[in-house]
Amino acid sequence: MIRIVIADDHKVFRQGLAELFAADPSMTLLGMANDGHEALALARSLRPDVIVLDISMPGMDGLQVAREIRKEALPVRIVLLTMHKDAVNIRLALEIGVEGYVLKDDAFEQLTAAVVAVANGERFFSQVALVGLERGGGEGDLTPREREVVALIAAGRSAREIAKALGISVKTVDTHRQRIMQKLAFHKTAEIVHYAVKTGLVG
Repeated sequence: MIRIVIADDHKVFRQGLAELFAADPSMTLLGMANDGHEALALARSLRPDVIVLDISMPGMDGLQVAREIRKEALPVRIVLLTMHKDAVNIRLALEIGVEGYVLKDDAFEQLTAAVVAVANGERFFSQVALVGLERGGGEGDLTPREREVVALIAAGRSAREIAKALGISVKTVDTHRQRIMQKLAFHKTAEIVHYAVKTGLVG
């Protein structure tokens, strides 16, 4: 029996995953968390075989939780579940030593297979994610100007301030922001800030 903990801040999606695992007699769900701190607490107290972590969560994100699990040498295998296909997040996952990386688009087709694989000591990375890694996607796809915009957004500059600093119009700044969000599969400005810190674009 594979013992599982789920961590995702979207209640409906979390419930869908619970139903997915409930349908498999070889799996049992020990608990669910709606943020990173709760996920880490469950990993420490319940010691599941596998923890499924969303990357984008309030408080601590999934990568931070995974890093802490590895730091504390908890006997837990980790599957990251995310919308992010960019190479930066995938490389970070590999560096931390997570065993699985599944895109949310593929969750209901691939997640149980991923859990079984990592529980058996194997690795499971979504093919789309690996293709993105091979192509050097994400950070490598940003133009130098887009990287400047990311750094300035992360520094807390307004669109007007960014436009003045770069000698472009506010409308062009907005266009750059939209392209950056699209390329990195981000939905919130906070994700740009986090990305800029992780990739060293800001201190």
